[in-house]
Amino acid sequence: MPREIHRLGLDIGSRNIKAIELIESGENFYLGGFAQAEIPAPDQTAAVLADVLAKGNFATKRCITAVSGRSVIVRYVTMPEMGDEELRNAIKYEANKYIPFEGEDVVLDCQRLPEVKPEGKAGSDKEMSVLLVAVKRSFINDHVALIKGANLTPDTIDVDSFALGNAFEFCSLLNPKVSEAERVVALVDIGATKSNINIMRGSHSFFTREIYMAGNDMTEAISKKIGLDMAQAEALKREPKERLAEVQEAVTGVLDDLCHEIRLSFDYFESRFDREVESCYLSGGGSLLGGLEDYFEHTFGKQPLRWNPVEFLVPKEGGLPPDMQPSAPVLAIAVGLASRVKKA
Repeated sequence: MPREIHRLGLDIGSRNIKAIELIESGENFYLGGFAQAEIPAPDQTAAVLADVLAKGNFATKRCITAVSGRSVIVRYVTMPEMGDEELRNAIKYEANKYIPFEGEDVVLDCQRLPEVKPEGKAGSDKEMSVLLVAVKRSFINDHVALIKGANLTPDTIDVDSFALGNAFEFCSLLNPKVSEAERVVALVDIGATKSNINIMRGSHSFFTREIYMAGNDMTEAISKKIGLDMAQAEALKREPKERLAEVQEAVTGVLDDLCHEIRLSFDYFESRFDREVESCYLSGGGSLLGGLEDYFEHTFGKQPLRWNPVEFLVPKEGGLPPDMQPSAPVLAIAVGLASRVKKA
């Protein structure tokens, strides 16, 4: 029998913790376990994490997690052509040009990107594109302490927006109809406090961005417009029923601002690479807002797709957990983290 490799993808958000265990067995992939829970207050994150792990009864303690927020800096930079070892030495000095933190205060990583020259334009063979990531060391230390405090071993620490792209690539592996090799797609994950954008061409990411506008802003707009406290507004946002039109009117300003920022991101990518964003996939809890797809289609002139990142997962034993499919839109990052199993 083929050796089984287990990975636990752990997405610790500002409002929820989602955990998914994937198993690689030969050429096949299976769902090993799933659990999630809401975080009622920031100081209860560790307790909620313990509850999620107990509920999931996962077979591995090795986990892959991600960081995000203002302590994480992602830059796409151009550097002279050089080897990988030389790049890692050079980036320590080049990073000061692109990050607002002192060098000794950050953890750095970099990766050479495949060359994509704009159509009809010649590029220099003496230059290369490099992905640079810098994270505040104190932020990493706090995150690792939280993970180890739950008796887990952090195998890899990723970035939310990259995990989003990895989930899409993994779904394409399970079902090739999901994407085409040269198709440009935008993955937009609308969470509680921020929205992640990852623009991909095939299996490679060429633009990522965090926008600090998301579900909580919609809730606040509903609260102010309709005269509800935040808990009531959140409940109404999730289940508007016959008040859907009222909710949609309340969040129009937030959606205008969010779509404006997304449009700026699309414009930047399209001007740099001379390629149009052809499709947009929506995920995250904020994507469940009623009427959001119609709003995006009106704004961008293309119908977005509500993405189900667990659609093609097959459980190792039994059926899918009953709360997994309804939660599908919020699981993209967790799936992306766990799906690093195919890179092990």
